[in-house]
Amino acid sequence: MQYGRQVTASFINTAVALLLAWVLFCVSCTIPRYYEFKKPFVYKTSIHVEGDLKKDEKENLELKLNNQLDDSMRVRTVFTLSRFYKPDNKKKRSFFPVFYRELAPPPAFDTANIGRSKAFMIILLNSLGYYTPVVTDTFRIDSLGKQYRAFVDFYVSLGKNLKLDSVGYSLQTPELQALVMQNIDQSLLKKGKPYSKQIIASELDRIIDLFRNNGYYKFSIKDIYAETDTVAAALIDPALDPFQQAKLLEELKRRRENPTINVIIKQRPVSDSSNITKYYVGKVTVYPDLSLVEDSSVVHKNDTVVQNGITIISRQNKFKPSFLAKNVYLRPGRLFKQDNYYRTLNRFNTQLGAWQNAAIDLNESDTNDTLLNAALRLYPARKQRISYSLEASRNTNDILTTANLFGIGLNVGLRDRNAYKQSVQTTTNVRGGIELGSNFIQTEQASVSHNIYFPQFIIPFVKKTREWRSDNPHTILNLNASYTDRRDFFTLKAVSASWGYQWSKTNKEKTKTQSYLFNPINVEFAGLHKIGDSLQKLIDSIPSLNEAFKTGLIIGNQFVYSVVKQNDNHINFWRMTLEQSGALLGLIKTINMGDLRRFVKADIEYRHHIEYRTTELAMRAFAGGGIAYGHGLGTNQTLPFYKAYWSGGPNSMRGWQVRQLGLGSSPFYNIYDTGRINKIDRFGDVQLEGNIEYRFPLGTVFTVKVKSAIFADFGNIWDRRPIDSTQNAQGSDFNIGRFYKEFAADVGTGLRLDFDYFIIRLDWAYRIRDPQRPDYPNRWFYDMRLADGTFQLGIGYPF
Repeated sequence: MQYGRQVTASFINTAVALLLAWVLFCVSCTIPRYYEFKKPFVYKTSIHVEGDLKKDEKENLELKLNNQLDDSMRVRTVFTLSRFYKPDNKKKRSFFPVFYRELAPPPAFDTANIGRSKAFMIILLNSLGYYTPVVTDTFRIDSLGKQYRAFVDFYVSLGKNLKLDSVGYSLQTPELQALVMQNIDQSLLKKGKPYSKQIIASELDRIIDLFRNNGYYKFSIKDIYAETDTVAAALIDPALDPFQQAKLLEELKRRRENPTINVIIKQRPVSDSSNITKYYVGKVTVYPDLSLVEDSSVVHKNDTVVQNGITIISRQNKFKPSFLAKNVYLRPGRLFKQDNYYRTLNRFNTQLGAWQNAAIDLNESDTNDTLLNAALRLYPARKQRISYSLEASRNTNDILTTANLFGIGLNVGLRDRNAYKQSVQTTTNVRGGIELGSNFIQTEQASVSHNIYFPQFIIPFVKKTREWRSDNPHTILNLNASYTDRRDFFTLKAVSASWGYQWSKTNKEKTKTQSYLFNPINVEFAGLHKIGDSLQKLIDSIPSLNEAFKTGLIIGNQFVYSVVKQNDNHINFWRMTLEQSGALLGLIKTINMGDLRRFVKADIEYRHHIEYRTTELAMRAFAGGGIAYGHGLGTNQTLPFYKAYWSGGPNSMRGWQVRQLGLGSSPFYNIYDTGRINKIDRFGDVQLEGNIEYRFPLGTVFTVKVKSAIFADFGNIWDRRPIDSTQNAQGSDFNIGRFYKEFAADVGTGLRLDFDYFIIRLDWAYRIRDPQRPDYPNRWFYDMRLADGTFQLGIGYPF
């Protein structure tokens, strides 16, 4: 539930401007407390890495080295709320609150702690493969009254990184050796790659997983190890003759210039034959409706069913046996695979929402030494739940989607976790909301939706012939109806239905997740009613707006692909969307000339977050465009407004109200809106936008985390062609030769009140470049005043 509102009252503008100055003042203050007078304490510790590393690699390494500091060298700052002392009476405080950084309490300075910190750093660098790292230090002590502040700097010279030379595998069990060599292409150890203890450990884990996925259930890290060469250690062997020693010295000299290391993966002597025994799945038993808290006084009557060789023992017949059996991937008689064990757990614990907990017990069979019996214990979650929530809109470009309400919205939902006894989840939501604008309430919206999530792919007229290997397959049926009253402009009634498929894939390291959504059937109908006089006059005079603001039928497809990838403290998010309507049905002339809207549109969004210890840098880029065709209207075609792009608001260009930026450098709408209270909404066929935001904490007030941010936004929207042929409409179309000159830009700051379960965001933004302003549109920071700006109120982060 996020919305934006322009505030023009002078006293509010002044107050927000003072708030901006207050935030900047608070961030700059660092005050030590509870220190010993005239004794040095650690005020600041800095680590500087010297070496040929990329910027993000260097920052990540400095973060790791900072964690190696001795506890007495770590500077811990907290943000504290206080109030000014009046100069004439320190016991009497003023009313004005102040946040400041506090060293609580600063550690006493001792040079011995510097030495320990350096030793810890060397150990870390050696584990990362750095052969001869050197860590030096400097410190100074500054006096400020009774404070003796110690500033400590560590300078880290990495030296040369060990590289892998030869890599070998020598396992005494022939079957294991053959298995490793068959999968040698998946090895993490490659000649010439940097050596580290972490990559060796990862390779050992990979080999153990390989064995366990081929039946070797009991094989563990105790049965395997990595042997590395030690040329220097061999030099002290008294049994070496002078010629061998000279050869080793020459080898050691070469290694120092270009340090390399040889690694051999070896198997320890077999102490237990079961560790190298192949296991198969024996008896599989499922208990689908256990209780977390058992009542010993209740006698349960169990019902036993065998389905596909799997024994199902239920108490209350809440689940269909066939549904349970097909979601268990440990099948009797098959080779034991660790992946199937975890797939089954993940399926019942996270993907199927009918259970709150699932556990699998594996035990060796009493009758066969190579069989593993599995018992799957399932604990159902509450079947139905009614929820109430206060929501905010997300920054999407479709005002018909029922999940997006501008301004304040109340949502009432009913969720069923186990419809049809097959963990089919259904949700019914009723929403009502308003959008706030310059005339307070500018939009009213109500909607109802019903969604059905089947935990499998259901493809009509196609028989399932193989097991789907995605992480979380779903078939989704979506039904929606909505009503939107944009006061003084129009009333919109819409219904929609879609049938689609959703699935995801996650890599083994859990660092990359890919999600897919494909709606082969998507039908929407939007009926436009009660168009206001001011909008009607504009529509009548501009053919392109007449095409955008009219009743429309959409019959087409949608495809969405997203991927989230995490690398240490870096998180990358990509989202690509494709949508089309009328490509086939529009070939029928009578349908094409009716209400059917024919178009193709595509979006791409990229977000990159860098998380530091207490702060975060977030960046976003968005590009989207669409082409409308059909109806025989030639050059006057544009996307329907409920599928078009818009800009402005708390999640977009924060220097402008919702849908009040654009188009391009054309002053068309600015001139038309002059003197009007209700501004015309602006929509376009093309949108480009970028955002950057630095987030940091301020403190805690009554258990509420108070945070802040500084941000900048730039972007705009355009039509494919000018709005009309008048001079004022020039610049409203997207032109590859000038679009980069038509970017709008804003900067600002704000407060974020974090209540854990939701965040209230108060942002204040200044327009630093407005390409639509009538005077000097190309100037930056033109005619800016401290109290001029746009206030945005939102819930949640903008991106």
